[in-house]
Amino acid sequence: MAIKPLSIAQLNSYIKRILSTDPILGDVTVTGEISNLVFHRSGHVYFALKDQTSRISCFLAGERAQRLRYEISDGMQVIAAGGVSVYERGGTYSLNIRELDPAGLGDLHLAFENLKKKLLDEGLFDPSKKKPLPAQIARIGVITSPTGAAVHDIITAVQRRNPLVDIRIFPCLVQGEQAAASIAEALERANAQRNEIDVLIVGRGGGSLEDLWAFNEEIVARAVAASHIPVISAVGHETDIVMSDHAADLRASTPTAAAEICAADLSVSLQFLQEATPSAFKSLMLEYLDSHAKRVGALKELAGSAVRANLDALSAQLDLAEVRMHLLNPMNVIQRGYAAVQAASGAWVTGIDGIEPNDSLSVVLKDGRIRCTVVEVEA
Repeated sequence: MAIKPLSIAQLNSYIKRILSTDPILGDVTVTGEISNLVFHRSGHVYFALKDQTSRISCFLAGERAQRLRYEISDGMQVIAAGGVSVYERGGTYSLNIRELDPAGLGDLHLAFENLKKKLLDEGLFDPSKKKPLPAQIARIGVITSPTGAAVHDIITAVQRRNPLVDIRIFPCLVQGEQAAASIAEALERANAQRNEIDVLIVGRGGGSLEDLWAFNEEIVARAVAASHIPVISAVGHETDIVMSDHAADLRASTPTAAAEICAADLSVSLQFLQEATPSAFKSLMLEYLDSHAKRVGALKELAGSAVRANLDALSAQLDLAEVRMHLLNPMNVIQRGYAAVQAASGAWVTGIDGIEPNDSLSVVLKDGRIRCTVVEVEA
């Protein structure tokens, strides 16, 4: 009896069922070199993995590709983990990748180097762009977790060295998926107060590479480089080098070291003042006294001028008042040939109101008086 032939679809379906149920092919890890790399507009990534004698097609879903911390390229040696899947219509199979890591270097290390090269090529780390720290630092802004060891170490070191220095905390996350954005936002808040802060310390205490990774993110590096306030990066310990170290104006090995850079030792400053030579002190005092003597002389001259001006003004006012009084004196009018009439009561008569026949009046002339009696009053 002849065997009934299968359709192509049936054969491919059977092959798919066999391969998909194989325990080894469902979860396999291979190593090889990437070739024929294609980034589809859907976000999916297609490429082949090859070694010296063979190759296999590979598929990396878009959502998995977005989670890669490094850029993949043709010629890169990688370790891929996933399962074999069959495309029935084309009768082909491929490796559906779930995890993809660089061979030899970890993905975090590779991501760091890729970003570092990118920012270096842009000139973001150019030494000519570094801002010098102020000679006198009186106000420090600290960008870190408000509850971590770093903020405690910074405050303790500053208060020990110079309690006169003001510390302003800009709290942020320093670990986790939201940490990078939180650090960048804190830098923006601090720069909004740029006239009130002399220097910024950005950092945290030690931890693993993953713990410190937020300070390796591009958004943090760019925010540090864009700061108008000089920035000291102080992340982890001496051996921890992060991207913010390259972007900052200065790197400190630890948060405590950053605080010591910012806060000049007050006792050293006081000792320097105490050891100042007498001649230098005398010179300063003489300069101070001379300056004040000149100022007193100038004020004395100014005060004298003001007094003289006030006296001249008062004298002019008195002269004017005297002239006015002279003009208003009735006797001056009489001296010009006029007469004035005065009632018996002594009041000056200015009209006929109140004047009756037989009233006694006195007519004042320039050379004497005439006493008379009213005979008749006519209007």
